[in-house]
Amino acid sequence: MFHINKLSLLAASLWLLNGCALLPEDGTRAKLLEMPSLNQTLDGDYQAAKILREWPKAQWWQDFHSAELNRLIETALKDSPSLHAAAARLAQAEAVADFQAAEMLPSINASVEFHQRRFSATDFYGPNGGKTFTGAYIDPAVFRYHLDLWGKDKATLEAALGKERAQASELAMTRLMLSTAIARSYIRLSASEENIELAHGLTKQAGAKMHLAELRWQRGLTSQDSVYVGEQQLEAARQRETRVRSQAQVLRNRLATLAGQGPDWGKSLHAELIELAGHLPQPKALSLGLLAHRPDVAAALWQVEAAAQLVKVAKTNFYPDLNLVGFAGLRSLNLKDLFLSHGASVAYGMGPTITLPIFEGGRLEAELKNQQAAYDAAAESYNGTLLAAVQQVADSLAEWRKTLEHDAAQEDALKAAEAASKLAGKRYQAGLSDRDGIIDAETALLQQRLTASELRSAHLLAAVGLIEALGGGYENTNLIHASKAGNHD
Repeated sequence: MFHINKLSLLAASLWLLNGCALLPEDGTRAKLLEMPSLNQTLDGDYQAAKILREWPKAQWWQDFHSAELNRLIETALKDSPSLHAAAARLAQAEAVADFQAAEMLPSINASVEFHQRRFSATDFYGPNGGKTFTGAYIDPAVFRYHLDLWGKDKATLEAALGKERAQASELAMTRLMLSTAIARSYIRLSASEENIELAHGLTKQAGAKMHLAELRWQRGLTSQDSVYVGEQQLEAARQRETRVRSQAQVLRNRLATLAGQGPDWGKSLHAELIELAGHLPQPKALSLGLLAHRPDVAAALWQVEAAAQLVKVAKTNFYPDLNLVGFAGLRSLNLKDLFLSHGASVAYGMGPTITLPIFEGGRLEAELKNQQAAYDAAAESYNGTLLAAVQQVADSLAEWRKTLEHDAAQEDALKAAEAASKLAGKRYQAGLSDRDGIIDAETALLQQRLTASELRSAHLLAAVGLIEALGGGYENTNLIHASKAGNHD
């Protein structure tokens, strides 16, 4: 008889297992792109290849040797609200990962329940029917442990860890964008402060030129047309000077905001001329370099890894779920018997509980499709981020090369303007030319210096752009694992 009961129980179990929801076949999932080649982009350019041998260091801004720029960025990294918000999101992701890790451990709780119950006189309660009892259930130990037979808990934890790492990469990206934004604004402010002096010099030269035209017109040596031309040139110079001063003030306000300070804080900034020391160091191998050193690419890849793990979780929902549950305590219908029954109120139990997804009305299939679609979206987002990253590197290299060429050409033009100014002075002193020659030569020299200032600023901005494209010193050593694990569903 016992043997027959065992066979019946086994047959019922097999029937229940066979009745579980059927797992749909896997469809075609999105694939992660390989790193695009930049060999032709770098071909024949020794300096570009040299630039790409090492990465910028973490505190790359120190290569500009500006104490004020260092202070600005350090203040921003400490006080910026956007950075604080990103750090809070990271802390939230870490808490979720900690919670999922705790879910994999057994839990022991205590339970106390006091109740007053009336049992129906027409139900199966026997001699207790029609009576009211005041009792209690006291369980000082309630044990629960989820048996992770299909890896659901592990996959859930891995998904949470992936999101945590993605958020850490997002924090690094926020730091990078904040520091490069400050560097750009400070470079422009330094150029503006220099340009204010040069623009003021141009205004003085235009004023001197107009004064000469007025004297000549008053003495009948020239027509009034030259005075009108001089007035127009003077007004244009004044407008340029006003525009540069206004731009400098706007940049101070922007820097103060980026640093997490009020506008008055920006008025005390000391703008100094800065130079980039040495060459820009970057990665030895672009094939892995962008994956390991671009925080936005890293974040996108960790999101793919998290999405892949959530697909695993959705698949495990099609399988039976097993929990080990136990309790030990005191239980009695009457409070007076709870502690006076000489052990009769002691109760305990231990055993497995099985949940079988037999019919869910399409819920499990819909959830699996949702997670698979989320994986595809994350994979394609990563592919787009990767392509944009490679393009940004190529564009930044092109801009860097252009500014190097322009700087070299402008140096020659500036030397020629300085020589012309000296020659004009000598001619005037020798009586071979009038005052206009000196003024024109000085004006041309100031304009060349203004152009040189703008090109030097463009060169520094291109350097910052290249540093930003290369990740600004960010490095994620765990990313190789994610890149290998990402191409699955």
